[in-house]
Amino acid sequence: MRDTALFVLATLAERGPMHGHQLRLQAAEDHAQEWAQVSPGAIYGSLTRLAAQGLVSPIRTEQEGSRPARQIYDISDDGRRALSTMLDSALSSVTEHSDPFDLALAHSQQWDDEQLRDLVTARIAVIEGRLAQLGAHQQSVSTWLSAREALVLEHQRARLLAEVDWHRHLLSTLGSPEAAALGSAADRGPLR
Repeated sequence: MRDTALFVLATLAERGPMHGHQLRLQAAEDHAQEWAQVSPGAIYGSLTRLAAQGLVSPIRTEQEGSRPARQIYDISDDGRRALSTMLDSALSSVTEHSDPFDLALAHSQQWDDEQLRDLVTARIAVIEGRLAQLGAHQQSVSTWLSAREALVLEHQRARLLAEVDWHRHLLSTLGSPEAAALGSAADRGPLR
């Protein structure tokens, strides 16, 4: 939820007052769900919580034709201070995201190397597919991206490339003495 709140506050600060549907469309246009934990479906709940905290304020209601009336929100002064704190925290912290694959790999002794090799090969294909999608997305939006938005996409690409490299390394160790050592280390328990 923290990412969604950051997205809502930052978008209102950068683009001005909006209603929830506009924020959802912006999240979808930014592909925010792909590179941050921002779910377009969580926008309305986040707006409600932020309004209750005094970080955004409803400023008016608009209605176009027969469409439902929509509440327009703007970021408050407290919201700008909170956004500054959130940005500082997000830009200065380093997080490591857990991947269930790592847990499964650590406990995959019942799988023979060939089975694991097939799974890892399929996983590489999925990651490479994501790289191709990201490359196509970068090309299609490159003229509209700010320099910092372009850097975000470069960061995503670098992470995916690192994943491919690591998985290829894993493939190279399957069936090798190193792989056997990895298995016996897992049998001994966690590293100390």
